[in-house]
Amino acid sequence: MRLFGRLIDRVRTLAGVRKVRQIPSAVDKPPIGTSVVRENLRLRLKYPIDDDFWQWLSSNGWRAMQQRNNRRRYIVVAEKTLIKLMKADLDLRNQIHDKMINAGPPDAVRSSRGR
Repeated sequence: MRLFGRLIDRVRTLAGVRKVRQIPSAVDKPPIGTSVVRENLRLRLKYPIDDDFWQWLSSNGWRAMQQRNNRRRYIVVAEKTLIKLMKADLDLRNQIHDKMINAGPPDAVRSSRGR
C-alpha cells in the first residue's frame, strides 16, 4: 500500500497538481505537545511557554501545525536548542534563532518525518 501511495504522490508531483501552501495566521498560544513549524524546521513544545515567547515565535514566522495528516518532512530542532531559546534574553534569542535557521542538519537539528 505504501508503494502505491508513493507512486501516486510522484505522479501528482510530476503532473503539477501540488499547491504551494500559505502560512496559517498566528493564533493563540499552542498547548504542550504541539509541533510548531517554520519552513522546513519543527519545534516540539514539550514544556509550557509564556505568551511573550509565543509572540516572539509567531513574529518570526513559526506557526502551530496539525501533524495528524501532515506528510511533509521537517528537520526537528533539538530539545536543548528550544530550552536555550526559552531561557535566553531577546538579543541572545535572536542570535540562537539566526544560527538555527542557517544551520544544516548536523548542527543542532536532526531530520525527521512530519508525524
